[in-house]
Amino acid sequence: MQAAGLKPSGTVLEQAFNRQWRDAPVSKQTASNWINGKYFPTHDKLRVIARVLKTDPHALLYGPRESMRAEERSGPWDECSTPADRQAIDTFLNLPGPQRLIVRDVINGFAAANGAARSDGA
Repeated sequence: MQAAGLKPSGTVLEQAFNRQWRDAPVSKQTASNWINGKYFPTHDKLRVIARVLKTDPHALLYGPRESMRAEERSGPWDECSTPADRQAIDTFLNLPGPQRLIVRDVINGFAAANGAARSDGA
C-alpha cells in the first residue's frame, strides 16, 4: 500500500476499494483482514485491489515476478511426491483463504492422528 502512496490501514483500503468496487461495499474489518492475511479476497476483488494499488494481482498473491525463481519452488518433498501430489498442492494453493484453512486443519488432524509432526510450526 505504501508503494501506491496509501497508508497501510483497513480504513484507507476500504475507502479506496469501495470507490472502485461496483457491488456491495466491503467493511473496514474485511479490508483489515486482507491486509493482515487473515482472509484472502476473491479473484474479482483481488483485481480491484490490484487496480487500487496500481500493481499486478499476481504480485499481491506471490510477490514480484522478478523475485520468483525456479529453485524457490523445489523443496525436500519434491523427491518423494508424485505428479498427483503436486497437482493436489497446486489445487490447494488456488483455493480461497478460508477453504485453505479448512484443508490445512484436516491435514493437520490426520498428521496428529498418525503421530506426524505438523509442518506449520504450531
